[in-house]
Amino acid sequence: MKRPAIKLDGSTLVLIGIAVALVLAYAGLVRLSQDYYLVDAPAGSVFAAGDDGLRVLYAYLDELKLSRDTLQSFDELPDSGTIVVAAAAPLERSPTAYERQVLTDWVKQGNRLVLVGAYADEVVKDVGGSPRNGHQATLEPLLPGVYAQGVGEVIVDDARLLLDTPAWATHLKDTDGQYLASRVSGKGEIVWMASVSPMSNAGIGRADNARLATLLVATGGEIYFDEYHHGFVRGGGIWSRMGAGGRSGTLLALAAVALLLWSSARRTGRPIEAMPDRTVRTGAYIGSLAELYRRAGARKESLESLAGGLRLALVRRHGGLEAALAREPRIAELLAEISSAGNISEEQFVRYAREIARARQEAEGRDGANR
Repeated sequence: MKRPAIKLDGSTLVLIGIAVALVLAYAGLVRLSQDYYLVDAPAGSVFAAGDDGLRVLYAYLDELKLSRDTLQSFDELPDSGTIVVAAAAPLERSPTAYERQVLTDWVKQGNRLVLVGAYADEVVKDVGGSPRNGHQATLEPLLPGVYAQGVGEVIVDDARLLLDTPAWATHLKDTDGQYLASRVSGKGEIVWMASVSPMSNAGIGRADNARLATLLVATGGEIYFDEYHHGFVRGGGIWSRMGAGGRSGTLLALAAVALLLWSSARRTGRPIEAMPDRTVRTGAYIGSLAELYRRAGARKESLESLAGGLRLALVRRHGGLEAALAREPRIAELLAEISSAGNISEEQFVRYAREIARARQEAEGRDGANR
């Protein structure tokens, strides 16, 4: 049995092309994402090897046999421990209101949040302070405490904090403002340091900066560095990594493609069902029936039989009789004239029969045949 040949129209080819383009674009984006992941991490990331990165601190904690990991998903936060958010510039992924609330509740349950840098407070609600500028300086701890153990001097840059609530306890400061402070939040604690300088790759080896950095991040169980908001997302696929703007753009592009395909379609209604091929209504049968009517003197009935064959040809070509008559007003007038005719003379019969035959030839694509 011969298999039917597969026919591809223009719309199908366009859809196939779009699908191939999307697959190639996905592969390209994943490849670019992998390259970016390795060589172009932002300041404050443990993957960054530049002066403002935290790669040295991350390796140093491993040498101290301290448990540390990266946080690359906010679907579920750790059961307990310390989350470090270091941001010297606006975060790659802006925290949502839901993420802020989840992290705030997590701290209040008895965990620690260490904010490092002027933009780190974006991840939490109502922190009670703001960054400000100062001067580079060497600072000494003001009060004895957990963040002053073994810390004599800390070399800092010009970043400072302006804290607007007495809930904060200040550990490092000068006349320009606070540099390191902490506060209680529920059963947990929030620590805020004005910049990443003391724990950065370039600054961790100066004075007692390494000691301070270790005390800040390693005072409460396992340590998690927030890389999710730096753009390093584990799981979720390309859709979650695109962010709200990327997802909106993709949906608009898909809507535009769908509108293009819809507008280029030949018709937008239900598909036209194929007319059944009734063998008893073939051209030969209709012609012979009309001849019998003519010989019997039934000219009206003979013309009606011929007109029935014309109507069938029109339906097959245009999908419906109404659509066909709307496109062929001359044929519509001919059929109406035949239907309303009374007694038909031999001359009228011949003229109508010729016009019907000619119209049927046109409908069946046989123009010029037997004229």
